[in-house]
Amino acid sequence: MATLNTDQQNAVTHPGGPALVLAGAGSGKTRVIIERLAWLVDERGVDPRHLLAMTFTNRAAGEMRTRLSDRLGMRQVGAWLGTFHSFGLYVLRRESEKLGRARQFTVVDDGDQLSLMKRLVKDLPGKYAPVSPREALRWISVRKQDLKAPGEETASREDETCQVLWQAYHRALAHSNGVDFDDLLVLTAQLFHDHDDVRARYGNRFAYVHVDEYQDTNRAQYVIARELVRDHANLFVVGDEDQSIYAWRGATIRNILDFESDFPGARIYRLEENYRSTRTILNVANAVVANNSQRLGKTLRTSREDTRPVRLYEAEDADDEARFVAEDIATAGLSPRDTAVLFRTHGQSRLIEQALRRKGLAYVVIGGVSFFGRKEVKDLLAYLRLVVNPDDDQAVRRVLNVPNRGIGEHTIETIEAYAAERDCRLFTVLRDIEHDQTLPLRAREGAGRFVHVVDSLAEKAKSAPLAELVDLLLKDIGYRDYVRRADERDFRTGLEIIDEFVAACVRFDEEKRSGLQTFLEELALASDVDQLDPNAPAVKLLTCHSAKGLEFDNVYLIGLEEGFLPHASAFESETEVEEERRLCYVAMTRARNRLTLSLARSRIVFGSRYQREPSRFLDEVPAALLARVEPAGSGPTRGEPKPSAAPTADPARLTMGTQVRHAQFGPGVVMYIKGTGAKMRARIRFHTGRTREFMVSVAPLEILERKKP
Repeated sequence: MATLNTDQQNAVTHPGGPALVLAGAGSGKTRVIIERLAWLVDERGVDPRHLLAMTFTNRAAGEMRTRLSDRLGMRQVGAWLGTFHSFGLYVLRRESEKLGRARQFTVVDDGDQLSLMKRLVKDLPGKYAPVSPREALRWISVRKQDLKAPGEETASREDETCQVLWQAYHRALAHSNGVDFDDLLVLTAQLFHDHDDVRARYGNRFAYVHVDEYQDTNRAQYVIARELVRDHANLFVVGDEDQSIYAWRGATIRNILDFESDFPGARIYRLEENYRSTRTILNVANAVVANNSQRLGKTLRTSREDTRPVRLYEAEDADDEARFVAEDIATAGLSPRDTAVLFRTHGQSRLIEQALRRKGLAYVVIGGVSFFGRKEVKDLLAYLRLVVNPDDDQAVRRVLNVPNRGIGEHTIETIEAYAAERDCRLFTVLRDIEHDQTLPLRAREGAGRFVHVVDSLAEKAKSAPLAELVDLLLKDIGYRDYVRRADERDFRTGLEIIDEFVAACVRFDEEKRSGLQTFLEELALASDVDQLDPNAPAVKLLTCHSAKGLEFDNVYLIGLEEGFLPHASAFESETEVEEERRLCYVAMTRARNRLTLSLARSRIVFGSRYQREPSRFLDEVPAALLARVEPAGSGPTRGEPKPSAAPTADPARLTMGTQVRHAQFGPGVVMYIKGTGAKMRARIRFHTGRTREFMVSVAPLEILERKKP
């Protein structure tokens, strides 16, 4: 306790009842949670088995487990420390039958969700408005996390389409005995809300509930926490409203802003001393976020004496920006391991990658195609999922003809039709298909071999280690030969992926963890950031969102332009602009010693070159805090066409029915307008069927044709 500052000590020794710790970036929030748990054990005599702490990433949960174990000097602490999703999985594995569901369900990953939704979108009747599979999944996810039910929202034709897809999607999941990530939260919240005996049992088991990153909780997570503490009120949450950046995936800042009213008698503790960043970096970040209205209020401070200014580079174009970043890293001799380049969208990484390669600098992109997203790994995991849950229709569809067993599209359509007619699973149909003389002999024999492989693996899985099971699978289906034949030019990469997957299975066995189902669950709950090796000798390239929770000695925040940060999608709402401002604050406070900001005067956007406006967030920083790095030259590169102004429609010329073109969404027609002048908004239906609302003064709109009188 002597090593904690006064504010941290006050939070750690909170006597009981609800408490909110407002912990600014780099203020030692994880340490406070660990010391709080240790204090309850050491000073209050609480049995560790009564402690629950939930966070958002496996990486953060693993760090908490390690630090608490070291702090208490116990190898097995007994406290339950993990993510919200893993807690939901823990509960549902034991209680899902109360919801009419089997315990041996499969957790479907993002790829399987997308494959399923693509199939459902393809089967939609023509009367429904078109939506993309990803749009439909996002629409469904946000509403599920808010604990809404199908049928509650039909504001547009697209909403109506998504409602239909939502119901079909959940019928398909239930038919396959599967759940998605959101279900792990939604079903747990439903269980605690509807079954008081279950809620009371878990509430009694976990007498002290702790939540990290509370500002990122959604409605379902809020309900889980609220229901757990209904009988004892011992809820200890740590968060920072200035780092609430996930509204687009269901999080609501209201959970932290309304904590005192939601939990009467709550105590508020503020941690405002930053141990990470220099004073200037903090001053710049504070100057930006202070412009938000949705705040509980705090100002970070630091005792670090380093007052080097934050640098700002205004590049001629995006290529110049990328060159500057790569040359600056090389010239300054920065350690790639301790350096990160942050950007708002994944597409901004391409030019940076090219520039780093030219300089011979190693880099790693966080959030690209992960190891476990590779085709070879997904194929093998599909077989393993069928061993645990043969009702998993998505897994059957993926590998029924992998490797080729002579089961063509016509046969697969027939199998699907049989399953629908009999209201049963695909694997059930496959067991009986050898007797169906209407199907080709080769297809029947192939289906029989497929069933035999899965059944043999299921029997072997009862006693064999994971690595031995995978080795048997590879031999039974001849998967290595299949990879060689499938890609003759790059088969070595595929074989290396297979070997690395086997190595991961061997490591799992060596750690003596329990069984195939545990292995599959750990992979299903993993995220991109969990795969990050902070000690890798490479520059880290990642989005501002992915950087949350990380820190680096040197940070380059690129693309500080209107349309990138803040993103163009946020222009429609001041609430969304405030979230973009918080995202900028999060990105800036990832830097420990050196922060460099950059923007481009021109950039190619959607195939055309446009002039770019500096981000409004730069205007919010006092000029004295920024040291401008002058470009090597001025004006466009010789031979390069002069950038054209971004097309922005004149509000005075825009009326209902006007034909327009948006730089990203293409041609469309104005459905209605509201407001006047610079505050005018227009809702546009595009030829794709999609509708969006824009602030006309800043949207990249071009008027094609005025409505004829």
